[in-house]
Amino acid sequence: MTPHPDGTSPIVVELTEWDQVGPAQDARLRGRSLVADMQSRRMADALRGRLDIREGYDGLEITSTSFVGRVDVGPFRIAIGPKLPAMPLARLLRYAYGLRDVTAVEETRSPTIRHGLHDLLIALLAAEVEELLHRGLTRRYIPLSENLESPRGHILMDQVIHQGGVREARLPCRHFERRANWHLNQVLRAGLEAGARMAEDRNLRRRANQLSSMFGDVERLVSLGADDIDRAEHDLTRLTAASEPALTIIRLLHNTLGIAFDSVQLPTRMPGFLFDMNVFFQRLLSRFLHDNLAGARIADELAIRNLFAYAPDANPRQRRPLAPRPDFALFYDKVLHGFLDAKYRDVWERSLPAEWLYQLSIYALASPGEVSVLLYASMSAEARDERVEVRQPVTWSNKRPASVILRPVPLPYLAELLDPDRAKSMAGERRRLADQLVVP
Repeated sequence: MTPHPDGTSPIVVELTEWDQVGPAQDARLRGRSLVADMQSRRMADALRGRLDIREGYDGLEITSTSFVGRVDVGPFRIAIGPKLPAMPLARLLRYAYGLRDVTAVEETRSPTIRHGLHDLLIALLAAEVEELLHRGLTRRYIPLSENLESPRGHILMDQVIHQGGVREARLPCRHFERRANWHLNQVLRAGLEAGARMAEDRNLRRRANQLSSMFGDVERLVSLGADDIDRAEHDLTRLTAASEPALTIIRLLHNTLGIAFDSVQLPTRMPGFLFDMNVFFQRLLSRFLHDNLAGARIADELAIRNLFAYAPDANPRQRRPLAPRPDFALFYDKVLHGFLDAKYRDVWERSLPAEWLYQLSIYALASPGEVSVLLYASMSAEARDERVEVRQPVTWSNKRPASVILRPVPLPYLAELLDPDRAKSMAGERRRLADQLVVP
């Protein structure tokens, strides 16, 4: 286990997503407090909404949400693991983010159980970069200005005149050379080295460092920021498109906790890593439905306009009304049929949060058929559709109630359908599941 920067061994507290642990479940939390540690208190405040750490009467209470990973707060290392095993999770990650089907040895050893989801992502990154290295790093013509005995390119006559003529057996020239040392490869190397610093698994860390050494004379970036990744993605061409999956993983690692990859500030370890499974689940469903719906189509995050409006004679601040954005709008031909939302929480096992029901009720009232669908991630084979009626709160109303359908998405089964070795044979099953997920 990797120690804290001060050399002390952390107290590891393990949870799964949407879980809770306190003194009753873990005696090591009894009597604990963060009051005296200002830095830990600030860290806990910054994590609120992703990971709630509160002080109860008997000690610390820790509640997880849809974020998984690990984070160090004071003496504790809080490890939040996904319920989905590593192999199907890796397959779903690859599909959702368009990664190549490259086998990583680390997946078979379930790094998400032993060390966290970040090790699985780093293993995928290492596999992508290794493939790029085997193909050969993309080279680009780099402009160089230097004094040459054998002139080539463009002779810089202005410099010759400025120095009073030719004074040595060399001429200042500007020419171009194809080199691997350019921005894309620098970002790939910096992302790989940052992943090595994050990795908990010793063998994975060694593998990432070995791959980094294979970049040769590609310069190391002092720090890697979002602007660097944006520039690398923006400059991708048909010749460099193979690097896009690796850049996608680097961005995921960069955005997990809002911590910059800065080798000066963080020379050894990073304080944590949290990955939002809700964002991943929405992206997974979006691609699956776009790829497999036959007679229908979905639009992502389509704003529902004119649902709310300020009264013209009662809007002194001239405010604009809110326009809700469901995750998906369902269309048959060009006709809107309803709205769907994706949530990474097993509602079958852990109930439906009230705020989600309010949200889905608004979507139901705004849809033509007054029905909305919540697609939630589930590991249970027994999970079935449930329907919540949104009724008028008066007994004399004859209006038909709107409906919110709670529909499970079986992740293990979905991972089976996305097996690349059975892509053709499972095509019919994928279309059937896609149709079942969106039907009102």
